[in-house]
Order: sequence, then structure tokens, then C-alpha cells
Amino acid sequence: MDSLLPELETIEVLTIEGDSYELFLAAEGKGMVKSKVIEGLEIDITDVFVDFAF
Repeated sequence: MDSLLPELETIEVLTIEGDSYELFLAAEGKGMVKSKVIEGLEIDITDVFVDFAF
């Protein structure tokens, strides 16, 4: 599960651990996020928020 917070330019990647979600990684403003389950999937968050203006 991923959480996208455009007003904060933040992406959080959550994983299921037992019966709850846990934060796998997060990036704010700039940086890369990657999938825990899809090998090689990485996204530069500046590409995601390029058109947002708050």
C-alpha cells in the first residue's frame, strides 16, 4: 500500500506485517521510493509532484 500526500510532496510505502500496516520507507520533497515486492521498481518523487502547485 502506498500513501501519496501531494500537499507535503511526500510518498510513503507501507507493508503488511501480521495484521497491520508498517512504514517501509518514505520520501519528502525529493528522493526515490522503491517497492518492497516489485524488484527494480523505483520512482523519483520529483517526477510525481512536478505539476503540483500549492
